[in-house]
Amino acid sequence: MTIKNIVTALLMLIAASSMAQDKFEIKGRLSGVKKAGKVILTYVDSQGKSARDSSLLKNGKFMFKGTTAFGNKAHLSLVPLERDSTQKRTMPDYQQFYLEKGKYKVVATDSLTKARITGTQAQSDFNAYNLRTADLLAQFKDISDRFSKVYYAKEKDTVAIKAIQAEARPVHARIEAVLDSFIFSHPDSYVTLDLILDNKTAVIDPATFGKYYDLLSERVLASFNGQKLTQKYDKAKNIAIGKAVDFEQPDIEGNTFKLSSLKGKYVLVDFWASWCAPCRAENPHLLKTYNELKDKNFEIVGVSLDESKAAWLKAVEQDGMPWIQVSDLKGFKTDIAVKYGITAIPQNFLINPEGVIIAKDLRGENVNKMIASYMK
Repeated sequence: MTIKNIVTALLMLIAASSMAQDKFEIKGRLSGVKKAGKVILTYVDSQGKSARDSSLLKNGKFMFKGTTAFGNKAHLSLVPLERDSTQKRTMPDYQQFYLEKGKYKVVATDSLTKARITGTQAQSDFNAYNLRTADLLAQFKDISDRFSKVYYAKEKDTVAIKAIQAEARPVHARIEAVLDSFIFSHPDSYVTLDLILDNKTAVIDPATFGKYYDLLSERVLASFNGQKLTQKYDKAKNIAIGKAVDFEQPDIEGNTFKLSSLKGKYVLVDFWASWCAPCRAENPHLLKTYNELKDKNFEIVGVSLDESKAAWLKAVEQDGMPWIQVSDLKGFKTDIAVKYGITAIPQNFLINPEGVIIAKDLRGENVNKMIASYMK
C-alpha cells in the first residue's frame, strides 16, 4: 500500500467518526410562487445512502436541515401539492447542486431551475464550472439535436452527417480543454472528483489515468465517490499492459472455456454485446483480421455482455463471427467485467503467447495491421 493510500485510509476513518457532525441547512425563497407546493430534496446522507426529504412552500419560502458526509451531488425539485390531470405535462422544475456541511441560500422568482444556489466551497466550484461550460454545452446540444434529426431520418443525407460531425469536433475539443483546465486547477474539489468519474473513467488506461488520480487530494479521495474512483482504478490496473490474465466462461455450447487454454497463441479478447452499435460496427474489421491471421498463431475470444442468449447467438450469426464466443449472460455483472472494471464497451486487449497483455483497445479499419505489428 502506498503512503498516499495509507493517508487516505486514515482520513476515511477520521471522516467516518465525524460524519454525523456534517450538518447542513438550506433556506430558499421563490418570491414569485403563489400556489401551494412543496420542494423535494434528494441527497446523500451521512452513511452514503440516497435520502429524500420535503418541505412545504409557505409564502414562497422553504427550509431543510439534515446531515450528510463529504460533498455530493444533490437535487432540489418543486412540485405542486395536487396534480391537475387536465393540465399538460411540463418539464420538471429542478436543479442539481453540491451538498456538504454548511448553510445554503436558494434565491429565485418562480423557478428552481433558474435559482441561484450558494453557500459552500463545493457549490462555488460547481457554479464556476457551469459558468465556464454553459455556452459551449448549449452549442454542442444544438449540434447534437441537428445531427440526430439527420442521422435518424428515413433517408440519410451522408453529406450532411459528415458536415455536422466536422462542426462538432472543434466544439467538443474546446469542452474537453475547459474540463481539463478546471480539473487540474481544482485538485481539492469534490466537483473535480465527479468530473473525473463522469468523464474520464468509461475506459481507464492506467498508463495515462494516473495524472488525473494522483492530483486529487487525500480529503477528496476519502469521500464516498473517492473510494469508488480508487476501486475503479485498482480494477483497471488488473488489465494494464504487462499484466497476466486468465478467466473462465461458458461458451455457446455451455462448456467451460478457460483463456489459458490458448497459451502459446496471440489472443485478442474482445468485450462486446449484441445491443452495442459501436461493437457491431467493429465486427467486420475483426472478421477481416481473423481471416488474415487465424493461421498465424492468432485467435479471437469474444466476451459477450448480453443477458439474452437468443440475442447473443443471433448477433453472432448475423455478423458471421467464427471465433470463440463466451458469455454467462450476466451483462456487466459478469465476473470478468466486475473483476476488470469493464463498464463500457467495446473494449479489447491483446495477449501474447505467455498470456500477458501487450496492447489494448485496438480497433478501426486498420486493426489487422495493428495486431500484426505486435506479433513476432
